Amino acid sequence: MVRVALTDFRWPVDPALARTRDDTTVARMLYPTALRIDPATGAPVAGLCSGWAASDGFRTWTFTCRSAPAIAAALRRVQHLQAAPLRWLFVDARITAPAANRLLVRLPFAWRRFPYALTTVASAPRSVPGPFHLVSGSADQLVARSPSLTVLLRRYTARAAERAFERGDVDEAPVPAGEVAATRARLGNVVETRSLLALDGVALRRLTPALRRVYWDTANRGDYADLITEARGAAASSVVATAKKVPPRSYRNALNAIGTLPRVRARIGVPDDEALRAGARLLYGDWRDIGLGPVLVSERAPALDGSFDRWTAPYPQAEALPAELVLRDRLGARPLLLRALAAGDQGAALERLDTHLRASAHLVPVAWVVDARLVSPRLRGWREDTLGDVDYSAVRSLASSRRP
Repeated sequence: MVRVALTDFRWPVDPALARTRDDTTVARMLYPTALRIDPATGAPVAGLCSGWAASDGFRTWTFTCRSAPAIAAALRRVQHLQAAPLRWLFVDARITAPAANRLLVRLPFAWRRFPYALTTVASAPRSVPGPFHLVSGSADQLVARSPSLTVLLRRYTARAAERAFERGDVDEAPVPAGEVAATRARLGNVVETRSLLALDGVALRRLTPALRRVYWDTANRGDYADLITEARGAAASSVVATAKKVPPRSYRNALNAIGTLPRVRARIGVPDDEALRAGARLLYGDWRDIGLGPVLVSERAPALDGSFDRWTAPYPQAEALPAELVLRDRLGARPLLLRALAAGDQGAALERLDTHLRASAHLVPVAWVVDARLVSPRLRGWREDTLGDVDYSAVRSLASSRRP
């Protein structure tokens, strides 16, 4: 048995509503996706579907699948669920299963890498058994079993999970935000870190262009990377993984501009997440110190001027985060994104889209996300991918758990 501490999963488990890293982890254990990601190459490989082909200039995709009607039903359900986090991937598509082994997806625009969308948990039908079957479940604990492994997933706070790991009660646990270095100094090489294709930032919607520009240029990315992410090089000034930096003169110019702008109480919504709240407070303090007027409120508060959030790519491609920002959040230029989605070599197209986002300052990127986990040395095959997922079907335990 392997015991895993999680902090944020929903019950009952529903792949269509998976929102957090823990939600996705649990959903992938219990339900099979149409396609999977090859951990060695990052390319889509067979899951429930074994083959695919594009036509009509990458606007129509035909997949050969077992349980094609069930996959089509799962995708249409995601289309119609307003609360589905990945609804934006499929919302305007026409999805049918003209035969038991054939899935047909017609898109409103050319999308060369669309098969990656079917590697997400949104493509997982609940009627088809996955790698593990659910033995028992509640809001606080799940037990899942495969022919070779039983996994106990238990809900903890981040600090309680760390203490449980030190007692030997769990084999894997998250490291509390901002405590990676201290935990590594205390516990050594059991701390595993992984840079994710995920971004912390602030979306600004209602402020004037001049005020958005000042917020963009004065975001304290360095302190955020050092104190929250605790990873050198995690500071982000782009929505694609590049080495772009904010020129020092931009910060000086922004400081000089603050006195010329009206003082606005910018209401910034913050989600109920410990790590994100800590990051938001750090940015808030720095912005207040230089004369700006942000106010942190609940993400559900009315009349928000912006929101602090974490954007996580649904699949491991450079286009994924920009696509989410444009298609779901309406934060970028749709024509520029569609050119990138249709392109074979996306580099130049994504660069143009990123330049447009930087110029508009509707999104203030702050830092790339680094996930830190405590992992017992007795676990073999444990690997976290760039999306934060762990394939527990590949994990083996060298010895029995210390406790029954």
